Amino acid sequence: MIRNLRHRGKGLNAAQVVLLSFVLFITLGTLLLMLPFAHQSGTSHWLDDLFMATSAVCVTGLITVDPSATYTLFGQIILLALIQIGGLGYMTLLTLSLIMVGQRISLRDRLNFQRATDQPGTAGLAGFIVNIARFTLLIEGIGFLALCLVTIPDLGWGRGLYVAAFHVISAFNNAGFSLFPQGASYWQSQPIALGILMVLVIVGGLGYSVNQELVRRLIHRRRRPQLETLVSVVLVTTGIMLVIPAILLFFFERGNSQTLGPLPWPLQVVNAFFMAVQPRTAGFNSIPIEAMTDPSLLITMGLMFIGGAPGSTAGGIKITTAVVLVAAVAAAIRGRTDTNLLGMKRRVGDVVVRKALAVLVLSLTLVFVVTLLLLIVEPLPFLPVFFEVVSAIGTVGLSMGITSSLTDPGKLIVSLAMLIGRVGVIMVMLSLFSTRTTSAVRYSEDPMLVG
Repeated sequence: MIRNLRHRGKGLNAAQVVLLSFVLFITLGTLLLMLPFAHQSGTSHWLDDLFMATSAVCVTGLITVDPSATYTLFGQIILLALIQIGGLGYMTLLTLSLIMVGQRISLRDRLNFQRATDQPGTAGLAGFIVNIARFTLLIEGIGFLALCLVTIPDLGWGRGLYVAAFHVISAFNNAGFSLFPQGASYWQSQPIALGILMVLVIVGGLGYSVNQELVRRLIHRRRRPQLETLVSVVLVTTGIMLVIPAILLFFFERGNSQTLGPLPWPLQVVNAFFMAVQPRTAGFNSIPIEAMTDPSLLITMGLMFIGGAPGSTAGGIKITTAVVLVAAVAAAIRGRTDTNLLGMKRRVGDVVVRKALAVLVLSLTLVFVVTLLLLIVEPLPFLPVFFEVVSAIGTVGLSMGITSSLTDPGKLIVSLAMLIGRVGVIMVMLSLFSTRTTSAVRYSEDPMLVG
């Protein structure tokens, strides 16, 4: 079976294999969720099941139905399995399967994995993937034990264990699915539970390469020079994107009677920080999004658009892309030909700068097109629609409360946006335009006025 699965990818490039794998898992998840015993009522609308499967595999968290009220235990476990598959990635699971059955990992498999996880190379692939599985199980296990200290006294042993496991997997994979109708607002007054979810979201959004390097430094006291720049950029940028937005959200929401206003100031601080963490594409919310002030909504959309680190469970254009773009702008302002990382004696190659620019332009274009399509088919105000689109493309899962009211065409549009956002706009473009040609002709340079 493993061998047949490998041969199916022959004739397809790495981007097409990755895109096809997500489509196949979404299809399988939809079919399983459509089974009568997956629904508490015994009946379902296939489009809602498709939407929920897409949101789970793409670790987004947007929902058209309440998972706890709509699906049976079987259906909820299917959603949880899809979240774990979507977070680990198809190529990680496939390669792990090949390792377990003793199959040789082909060069095609290595290239596909490299594309799927944004890795710089294919060396040490088997060990890296085994470490991914171990690290995932370790962090989710620790998070599960910690969250059980909150859920078991509150919900009892059986329900408490299940709720803890569900939310830990959802948090680490940056999915944002919850078994509570009000989401993480259920724990609004419990800083320990919110803190556990925050840690899981942050760790999941750092990326497997960064996490593995941090573990290596902690245990073995050794560093890999080739990852020094990546680790520094990810950690510094993550810190900035957590602290500053948290302060701003606290400032803008502390007087809002519908969000942080009624809470004592210590809980205001915790919930402000929690809401600054979630736009890294986790999707939990401890305060109602639709009641937030406009400045807070704008900050949240900016964070959702940027997302987390490459090779992580998070979405968005990635924080490294944002850093490269800022460095390129700084170089242009200073009139320099080289793009140097700010505060670091490191230069970014022109190919990387062009890729970052392509990601930005394509992502903005996708946001514009999807927003336009939704405004055409949905009789809804602009701001909630725009927020929904940024959340879907960034695979975040936060919403101003319009997801369940989307029409059938709107659900299909948002589902497609989530898929493209999870796979990545560059990956989708490579899957559609796979032919690479190198021309020996180089045209003459003409001056072009810009700016």
